[in-house]
Amino acid sequence: MSPPEAPRRSSLALVPAILAGLILRRTGAVPPSAAAAPQDPHGDDWDYERSDAEAGKTAWVMLGLAGAVIVTIGAVLALNHLVLGRQRAALPPLTAQQTAAIRPPPPNLQADPYGDIDAKEADEAGRLAGYAYLDADRTRARIPVDRAMALTAGRPFDPEPAAPARDSAVSPQPRTGTAP
Repeated sequence: MSPPEAPRRSSLALVPAILAGLILRRTGAVPPSAAAAPQDPHGDDWDYERSDAEAGKTAWVMLGLAGAVIVTIGAVLALNHLVLGRQRAALPPLTAQQTAAIRPPPPNLQADPYGDIDAKEADEAGRLAGYAYLDADRTRARIPVDRAMALTAGRPFDPEPAAPARDSAVSPQPRTGTAP
């Protein structure tokens, strides 16, 4: 497979540009001296970087920028103070309930909070692991979770309905003998 050929540029495409340039010269819109290559006004010994940037001008620019930043911050703070002052003046005064100090009821501190947590956890663990009656009539009891799981494992949650009791007097007698 051969590589694709690049499109050929026609040399005739420059003809309109050349004609436009000639027309501009003939009409006087572009003087003939402007068409020539520009001459270097500084001569051959001129270089582009004779020295660094001027430190004095750079310092004045930096001071001007710093001053502008400081003035802007001051203006923002002044406007903020002015606006907040007006907002505070427009608010109604606080009530006695809003200004009262909030104090929690005593006792305010625990002597040993970690000990209290350990005692509570031990009490709860004892309740979960021990046996006890829940009422004074001793009709309901609390048993450990492991024991309750062992008792109910493999049993359905809904008990099956009891089968009706058969009465022996009413039960049919088995047939004996031959059919007529």
